Amino acid sequence: MISSEIIVKKSASVIWNALTDKEQMKVWYFDIPDFELKPGAVFNFFEPGGQNQFHHRCTVKKIEPDKLFSHTWTHPGHSQGESVVTWILEETDGNTKVIIQHEGLENFADAGEAFAPENYRIGWNGIIAALKNYVYGLRKHSYNSVINSTAEKVWNILWDDNAYRKWTSVFSDGSYYSGKFEQGGRIHFLSKGGEGMYADVIFCVPNSYMLFQHKGEVKKFKEQPLDDKADEWSGSFESYSLKAADGKTILTAEVDLSPGAFKFFDDTFPKALAKIKEMAEGS
Repeated sequence: MISSEIIVKKSASVIWNALTDKEQMKVWYFDIPDFELKPGAVFNFFEPGGQNQFHHRCTVKKIEPDKLFSHTWTHPGHSQGESVVTWILEETDGNTKVIIQHEGLENFADAGEAFAPENYRIGWNGIIAALKNYVYGLRKHSYNSVINSTAEKVWNILWDDNAYRKWTSVFSDGSYYSGKFEQGGRIHFLSKGGEGMYADVIFCVPNSYMLFQHKGEVKKFKEQPLDDKADEWSGSFESYSLKAADGKTILTAEVDLSPGAFKFFDDTFPKALAKIKEMAEGS
């Protein structure tokens, strides 16, 4: 069994609604049109992105409102096995410990490496963070650019030290990073004075995909303990995907933002992508 947990500064009822209302689930979890909250109900869904490679079929097992939700989890197109997912909510003084448990992953041994327990662990850690982000009001904003250049060149402009300083200057003059862009690495995103935030690299597929999870603040070049303000966005995600199309590269950046940050990033991120496009096409 794998297990992940997080403390969310919201009531169990708020989290329960996010877990069991299919319109809310569509925002932070999966789009599950046939979901019904009743014992024995069967629901189906696919991974995001529209490619529909991984069919999930689940059956509701147990419901305890504001406390526990359990269902089977199967992959009928890839495995004959069955596992069980259980969400547990424990509220204390207005804060809720959210626990996700997934039992029976050994039953997917016939499905290949893509269904290894470690992949589920990474996935559930991300999903439980997405739930926290959702109930705290963070929403994913997406920005796109079609660039007349190769994915390799765009990738290098994104993460090469000197090029990164140029395109991120639209956010803050003098921006730079320290650390290595490799899976499992930690990055400090900094201003001239050593202020900023730190993040972990969750996925890094060169020339294709980068996913960060922001963790906390940096002040005077040092990581800071998590305070109430930073907790509101800690665990948020930022990703960059590159897709080749007709000799061009489609660059998509997605960022989890708090309501107070919507306007700044909606105004500024397109300028950053325009700078990347200019750099990639100009030489």
